[in-house]
Amino acid sequence: MLQSTVNADLHARVRESFPDHLERIRTYMAQPSVSEGNLGVRECAELLSESFLRIGCQEVEIAETPDLPAVWAHLDAGAAQTLAVYGFFDTNIVGTGWTHDPFEGVVTSHPDFPQVLYGRGASNKGGFMAFLNAIEVVQQVRGSLPVNLMFVCEGEEFVGSLHVPQLIERYREPLSRASGMLSPGPCQNAAGAVDLALGNKGCLHIEMRCSGEDWGRGPQGAPTHSSTMGVVDHPVWRLVHALSTLYDPATGNITVPGFLDGLREPTAVDLQLVEDLAARYADNEAAGVPGIGRADQVPCFVNNVTGTEVFSRYCFLPTMNINGIRAGFTGPGTTLWTLPHEARCTIDHRLPPDLDPQTCLERIREHLDARGYADIHLEVLMSVGAQSLDLHDDLAQSALGVFADWSVEPMVWPRRGASGPTGYFSQMLGLKVLGSTGLGYASGHSSADEFLVVEGNGRVGGIVELTGSYADLLCSLGAD
Repeated sequence: MLQSTVNADLHARVRESFPDHLERIRTYMAQPSVSEGNLGVRECAELLSESFLRIGCQEVEIAETPDLPAVWAHLDAGAAQTLAVYGFFDTNIVGTGWTHDPFEGVVTSHPDFPQVLYGRGASNKGGFMAFLNAIEVVQQVRGSLPVNLMFVCEGEEFVGSLHVPQLIERYREPLSRASGMLSPGPCQNAAGAVDLALGNKGCLHIEMRCSGEDWGRGPQGAPTHSSTMGVVDHPVWRLVHALSTLYDPATGNITVPGFLDGLREPTAVDLQLVEDLAARYADNEAAGVPGIGRADQVPCFVNNVTGTEVFSRYCFLPTMNINGIRAGFTGPGTTLWTLPHEARCTIDHRLPPDLDPQTCLERIREHLDARGYADIHLEVLMSVGAQSLDLHDDLAQSALGVFADWSVEPMVWPRRGASGPTGYFSQMLGLKVLGSTGLGYASGHSSADEFLVVEGNGRVGGIVELTGSYADLLCSLGAD
């Protein structure tokens, strides 16, 4: 049974306020905010602004960018310490396969939980609103918040967070007073296990394009008939061959010269954490690696590695992942035998600390040029550095203290293999970032019937536990 051993007055108020808290989360999640196609993003920014005003923020403004709006807010509680808070209020596209309307705020039973709330944005929107509810509870019960908070909330996370650096520059002066950053969210998995990640990898996301026009060979501006391949050069084959020089799938290694220069060696603490992960997930490593989904989806790993090596590769090595290739006609049916005039692919690289995205991009460009592929165009879609949090940092220790108060023993990761916009705050402001620590669970943001647990099952927290653990964290962060 999930239950805190501290702050009984706060938790009593959380339970009393549950109906209001649930309704606020329902309203926020029911407002569409799909950044791909700009469905309701501005309306959601306005709704979030109202929530910031409700909790007493003295500064609240819609922060315009060249594309979609963000929200800035500042809550000065007169405290000694100031923390920045990152959030995003856009969601993925809806997609197919839903049995509940993603924007109706449906609360109902689930096979694994007494009650869940269905809707897009269950983790980022539902989890963030629960954090704002926790702030209000602390204010109501204790009179004031023990820390000052500055909020930077974007509406473009799912389309690349391209304007976060601009937002940081716009608010650099107040943000420079922050001693760290929070990125609130539910941290449990469906079985109730809790992970604490001491940072994320950086990300270089690029598009590669090979076209007949840039190449000066092959079709120019439009496809030719496929029968012409005997005499016409082929941009798609050219791109495929260029890709084959970047990575060796047999070994799982990046083959670009100089790409790994500066790769940081794991510390003794890092290695011990990996040993702990390997022991926890012995003979079932696929269940432990974030992002795999069902463990039976991955029957074996690169080079057939097992145990410690699985988690070492995941935490400490860079990746070069082709996440899409497009050429010719990709819809149903066929356009009847064409030789395409261009081919594109997108690649995301997950980069451990000390691998700079810009330097890695330069190494790729140099390699392609040296191999005769100077015509292949590279466009940067995202470039953000890694972030790291020391296990003994006050932020990490506060989170571990809250978990202990709830009798939860987390698995601590040296870092996650994923990346995020909080890396910009680390790179540009030097902020340490504490990621998701709320005791609750939300299903994947790319799946159909995405949901946030409303009432847990004793192992997994619901909205009461999620809000209460946030309140505990705020009090812990504000303690002397």
